[in-house]
Amino acid sequence: MKRVTWQNALGLLALSIGISSAQASTVATTACPDISQDTQLTLARYVERSLCANLDTRAAWQRVQTQRAQVGAANSGYYPSLNISASSSRDFGDRVAGTDPDQRTLSANASWLLYDFGGREADVSQAKNTLASLQASADASIHSLAAQAVTAWFNRLAAEASVDSAKSSLAAAKETAEAAEKRIKVGVGTREDTLQAQTALAQAELVLIQREGELAASNGQLAVLANYPANTALTPQITLPDPSQLSAPPALAVLMQLADERRPERIAQEQQVAAAESSLDQLAAQRLPRISLNASAGDSRNSFGQRDSGQVAVTATLPLFTGFQQRYQERGAQSQIDQQTLELDRIRQQVGLDVWLAWQQVNTARSRIDATDSLLASAAESSRAALARYRAGLGNVLNVLTAQSTLADARQQQARARFDWASARVQLARAAGLLTASPDAAFQDIQP
Repeated sequence: MKRVTWQNALGLLALSIGISSAQASTVATTACPDISQDTQLTLARYVERSLCANLDTRAAWQRVQTQRAQVGAANSGYYPSLNISASSSRDFGDRVAGTDPDQRTLSANASWLLYDFGGREADVSQAKNTLASLQASADASIHSLAAQAVTAWFNRLAAEASVDSAKSSLAAAKETAEAAEKRIKVGVGTREDTLQAQTALAQAELVLIQREGELAASNGQLAVLANYPANTALTPQITLPDPSQLSAPPALAVLMQLADERRPERIAQEQQVAAAESSLDQLAAQRLPRISLNASAGDSRNSFGQRDSGQVAVTATLPLFTGFQQRYQERGAQSQIDQQTLELDRIRQQVGLDVWLAWQQVNTARSRIDATDSLLASAAESSRAALARYRAGLGNVLNVLTAQSTLADARQQQARARFDWASARVQLARAAGLLTASPDAAFQDIQP
């Protein structure tokens, strides 16, 4: 499994997780890294652990292995079959005089289907198409899990940032409450101001408790996704994405075209259509003759002597009438093709919608960053000014509390905006089918 840095992943507008169904044996057979002791856990290492330890990816890989065996079974139709049998018997009943009650027989039979007008080929094609569909489905499962891991990672960092923001708001509320108490002591304050400041302080304490609860919940989600108990404490490295260092995503039309070409869900369904078509070819071949070569040899022994036997025969079998079973089976197979084709059209529509929604989320999240930066700067200045005026006896506590409430909300939005934007970029990469195994061949080589 290739490992990439977080900077590379963001620079490519995708988390290059370095694994596909062709490489999934690494996930299925190697020991997963233990990240519970990492003091500075990186995103790449967390995703690696999540992909390796997740039960869904292991199950998907086992389904691929099962179907791979089915392909081998389908190919066995091109080889002859050989059977050998032996028997030894003794007759304890009444017998004709001069006959031997003991009888020993050894025989061998060989059969080889020489030609069936494409039946075996259709059988192998159906098995291979199903295998390709399962491999693409495994890729889709891996891509989905990688995107979930990234989202859980950023949610965890955003929750921690929210706790820091709540602590800052609590400190400001304490400062305001202290200022209100001082004004009463010097005879310029009112009891009402003090009560309002204390109420705001209590609310800030409640918000901090709520944010700490959300942080604990996000810690649990982060641990479970990596197949740890929910109470396992992971220590992710805090990395705040910088939009100024990253290029804009390619044009929407380009991403939609790429998604239609690369999304594993579409590829998997396309292979399902091909498998259904191969099933119809199998049924069509059953209308035609089957030519087989059969050979047998036998050796029968008793007390009176030995008798050898053997024969070689070429057999042609042509079904003449099956009670209309063939016709109805072909109708059913054609209906399956139509259903799978409709599902392919539905998936293509969904793929386009996924890209559209992810594109809008990225643009919205990017605009939110600029807006929240401006909001935070103005709210911080307003809060400082309101508190200074209140301390100087020129304002009232309601102005201070309102300014501090606006500042707390601005901190919360600013903390969330960057992480939402980073997560949205990865979701856009997944929607476009660009979670690839090669960090050097992704979005940076795609012209807008």
